[in-house]
Amino acid sequence: MIDRQVIAKEIAKIKQLREIYDDLASDPNLHETIEAYHKWHEVSCVVFSHYFDESCKEYENFTNVNNDANGWGLNANYQKIRRDFCVLVDKLERGDWGVEKQTIVASTHLSESSSKKRIFISHASKDKELIGKFVDSLFILGMGMDSEIIAYTSREDTGIPAGESIPQFIQDNIACADIVLLMISGSYKNSEVCLNEMGAAWALNKHIIQILLPNTPFDKLGWLCSLDKALKIDDADSLDGLCEVFADKLDIGIKPTAWNRNKEAFLSYCSTLSPSLLPTIIEPEVVEVLEDDVEELGFLDYRERLDEETVNVTNICSTLTDAMLEHNEMLNSNTRKLQSLNPSCPNISQAKGIMMATAKGMDNLSVIFEDNTPQLRLSFFNMIDSATKMKALTAFGNGETMAEECTAISELLVAISGVKANIASFKESVDTLPKAEQTINKAKKRLSNNLANIIDVLDECISKGQDLLRSIL
Repeated sequence: MIDRQVIAKEIAKIKQLREIYDDLASDPNLHETIEAYHKWHEVSCVVFSHYFDESCKEYENFTNVNNDANGWGLNANYQKIRRDFCVLVDKLERGDWGVEKQTIVASTHLSESSSKKRIFISHASKDKELIGKFVDSLFILGMGMDSEIIAYTSREDTGIPAGESIPQFIQDNIACADIVLLMISGSYKNSEVCLNEMGAAWALNKHIIQILLPNTPFDKLGWLCSLDKALKIDDADSLDGLCEVFADKLDIGIKPTAWNRNKEAFLSYCSTLSPSLLPTIIEPEVVEVLEDDVEELGFLDYRERLDEETVNVTNICSTLTDAMLEHNEMLNSNTRKLQSLNPSCPNISQAKGIMMATAKGMDNLSVIFEDNTPQLRLSFFNMIDSATKMKALTAFGNGETMAEECTAISELLVAISGVKANIASFKESVDTLPKAEQTINKAKKRLSNNLANIIDVLDECISKGQDLLRSIL
């Protein structure tokens, strides 16, 4: 019989170890930080191994990550397996750990499964009163949901437990949610936290439902996203469509009379909202920029910063490309040396020396990628930040344009796409290398993981760059 108290203690332990690493992760390469990561991952692997096997995708991803890296590489691994950790913890908390073990605690699972935060509501704090009424009228009263399955940060019964980190609560509950609601308004569009939540939901490929609040027409959302299929919070047909999605996705038995009664009450509430309770109207082509936001810098200052970061990104890409070419030359040379050995009477020590040199070359290349990957991401995002502030300043009609910047960013994205293609091809050749001596196998696995990390970063850069260009053009 599985002891639920033991599981709870194990979960608390690995969550505590993760928090310790989170507190130190601002300086990933410190010895203390590296030790904290390894302890968290090793203990978590032991705990998860009691309840999962390779048939669980998240367990396989979490346990097979290659931790032969420096602190930056480990931090990249952490970001990659963080969602898997959240999902596995959520499964443990719900008793969902496999057919064989699940039958042992079936009754416990059924009684506790409702505690999962299945819905995450991303909203601006300025809209919390309207969203609160929306949750009460439609979810709790209209659909009969339990508030415990709703993650809605503006209220005590659905929000952040005492003592829990706000970013941690948001990250964990987006990772585990079945549905993410984006409550779009002018305040939402201007909230960095909201846009980060939106990005996380997209990145995790969640079932996203976009809902427009009053005063938020389709044609005034600009670069936010294409919302021509979004639902309107004050439209009866939209709300009925939302009800159907929840009934199907969450398998909720909804009573039509209760739904219709509370839907009408909510629509009536929306029609009587005072101007002070309505979300801010989104005006087209107007961007509010505070002095603190622009740090008293001007358009040309941000252009200079953008140019500097563009050069940094270009140089890093060149460094990585040159390093791959150099490694290929070394690998070809070592291959020729091995082929030149007499097959009938090979020199074992000589062959071993060549293989050791090959492994060292792979490790050296891994170090280059580990050192440059976080810097590439940082420089690119600094470039995006400068361009965004330049765009904001053009809203004041100062005569400045961003035509040159658009061209430069477009050309950079083409170059980055080319680098990504080269790295992907290089990774494929690394992955197809035959298994050899243990040192080479270990170095090969480390290099493959580092190549995968930078491909992910390049994908992120391309996506952000394309979003920026769409917002400018």
